Amino acid sequence: MGDFQQAREKERAYHEQFYDQTALFEPGSWLARPVAAVMEHLELLRVQNMRILDLGCGVGRNSIPMAQRIRDMNGTVVCVDLLESAIAKLRQYAEQHGVASHIETHVADAQYFRVTPGMYHYIVACSCLEHLSSEEAFVAKLEEMQEGTAPLGIHCIMINTNVKEIDVETGKERDGLIELNLPTERAFSILHRLYADWEILCERQVHQEIPEVHDGRDMMFCGEWITFTARKGAR
Repeated sequence: MGDFQQAREKERAYHEQFYDQTALFEPGSWLARPVAAVMEHLELLRVQNMRILDLGCGVGRNSIPMAQRIRDMNGTVVCVDLLESAIAKLRQYAEQHGVASHIETHVADAQYFRVTPGMYHYIVACSCLEHLSSEEAFVAKLEEMQEGTAPLGIHCIMINTNVKEIDVETGKERDGLIELNLPTERAFSILHRLYADWEILCERQVHQEIPEVHDGRDMMFCGEWITFTARKGAR
């Protein structure tokens, strides 16, 4: 099995197990609340019939709060995830939280999901783009997202970079098994080049360490968490 497919299968297994064992908005988990930057930048947009694209939506950590926020504006959140089980749970949670009519779901690989030109006012990609197959695919997707954004629309992008895994018992370190493990500097370089004509609203990196269990061993997932948000011009 190639490195990409091995990483993809690992990610699939981890998320399916996690979503089975952890409820949406469960305290103490990373599903406990939406990502603050996602909700903060949504507040900059006040558009009737708003359309939001949530790439790598999972079970709705961000999608459902966003749908609640734009419900009175007759908005829609288009939710895309590779996992059919995650999309099924998202639909259930959307019913529970009263936003099913404002959620549109697609089971698809984000790399191949077509972003319709000019369709979206807000595009969120939270822990999604590092699961593309190559740097070329990463650039192509960002360009497609830009084309799919209406004037004055906003992108909110969060990416894990410089990913490493450390065996807690032995201290042994290895490159993280993730589909696209970009160096932090390279990721920022690409973003700065592609968004040169956009208004940069926020860019930051935060070191993070997340405990995980792989093959029965306690591991520490380490990396730099990039947040990058930008607004398209009026034309």
